[in-house]
Amino acid sequence: MRKEKVIGFLKNKGTLGVLTLCLVGIVAFATYRTSYESRMKQQEPAAVNETEKQTETEAGLAAAGQDVVAEFPAEESTNSVKDNEEAKAQQSEEEAVDANVSSAAAIIEPTVYFQDDAQITWPAAGTVLMDYNMDSTVYFQTLDQYKYNPAMIISSPVGNQVVASAKGIVESITVNEETGTTLKLNLGNNYSLIYGQLKEVTVAEGDVVEQGQLLGYVSEPTKYYVEEGSNLYFQMQKDGKPVDPYLYLE
Repeated sequence: MRKEKVIGFLKNKGTLGVLTLCLVGIVAFATYRTSYESRMKQQEPAAVNETEKQTETEAGLAAAGQDVVAEFPAEESTNSVKDNEEAKAQQSEEEAVDANVSSAAAIIEPTVYFQDDAQITWPAAGTVLMDYNMDSTVYFQTLDQYKYNPAMIISSPVGNQVVASAKGIVESITVNEETGTTLKLNLGNNYSLIYGQLKEVTVAEGDVVEQGQLLGYVSEPTKYYVEEGSNLYFQMQKDGKPVDPYLYLE
């Protein structure tokens, strides 16, 4: 009796449809789960690989960072050494310049020093043609004009000897349109003597000359002194300004 009921139940179309759907669902679920587990197994090595790659990348960056950090001190050290070398070279150059300046000062000051109350000798044989005058003007015959005279003009024949009126250092020898070949003698203590209208100069720049030593000879006058005739242009300076040489002559 029970068997007949079961057969009757299975023959019922509605019941058979439901069982069919259940069976299909079970098969589909089993298939999906099997496929899902398979895909997960395939993705696990890839995830591991990605993790390993990320770890390796981080390790590489860390190593690179250590290299960069390690390189900076070396660069700073190199720059520091270079800066020290440049500083030493600059210091050496400055010391050399200071030494040269000191040497130049040592040459002038200890070697020659003119006292304020010292006297000078006559630079050449002759007579005073035009005296020093910076207070009033003096008539210049060749120029036919009156002007101040910062020097003593000593009339002297061409070829007369010109000597050092005091001990000094030959500071410069130049050619001037008005005074011809002109020699400047540094006496020290900011005093100097200027000799113009020279020829055949016997000394050179930098020479230390003694009082009375030959400097050269009286030359033919320049065009500024044609009417005055041959002469020695003789100027004395203190602190770069002309002073009356007559006040210091013996």
